[in-house]
Amino acid sequence: MEVVVTGTGTEIGKTVVSAVLLARWAGRTGVTYWKPVATGAEEGSDSRDVASLVGPELRVLPECYRFAPPLSPHLAARMAGVEIEPERILSAYRRHRESSGNGLLVVEGIGGLLVPLTERGYLLADLLKALDLPCLVVSSSQLGTINHTLLTLEALRSRGMSLAGVVLNGPVNLENRRAIERFGQTRVVAELEPLNPLSRETVARAASEFDPEGVLERDLRQSRPDGRV
Repeated sequence: MEVVVTGTGTEIGKTVVSAVLLARWAGRTGVTYWKPVATGAEEGSDSRDVASLVGPELRVLPECYRFAPPLSPHLAARMAGVEIEPERILSAYRRHRESSGNGLLVVEGIGGLLVPLTERGYLLADLLKALDLPCLVVSSSQLGTINHTLLTLEALRSRGMSLAGVVLNGPVNLENRRAIERFGQTRVVAELEPLNPLSRETVARAASEFDPEGVLERDLRQSRPDGRV
């Protein structure tokens, strides 16, 4: 079972949602987290944060590209004197698939769908389309989210990408949830209120309340006509 956690932009809560989702599945065999491209490493590491929030049973794959400045990937790569090669990322994914079989994999994106990875205009959306995994969209629950979320869903669908649903991050807002579900023709999988403090304990508690009926998991298992789960 595999899913990409993407979002409507940066600092929207993708890492926390990834940690909650992984904690929801913790204890099973082969639970893995992967952030293929990371920037802002001088301020910390999402991979390290997720490992700390979930626990030692989590397997964390190394980033294919990791840059210190908190910039768009294409610019961070330029400053480092390298170019992001999508095939390197896709090859790493294929190697993981071959070695792990049908384990549980959460892939975290970077920024929003249309963030450029290369100077030639290869976008995150192009990479996620090539990975061919269902996308769980993380969005704010607050003012402005309807427009941002609907734009993200439109970009995703226009490329023929699979949508696993939406997670609203922030204080519960029923009207925004209703609007996103109605106009976005999608399902809000969960509403994740702020975790204060952000710790392994609060993540575990949020995980116990996340998608309690297992609808997301069922949909992910049914979304692979090629037999992959």
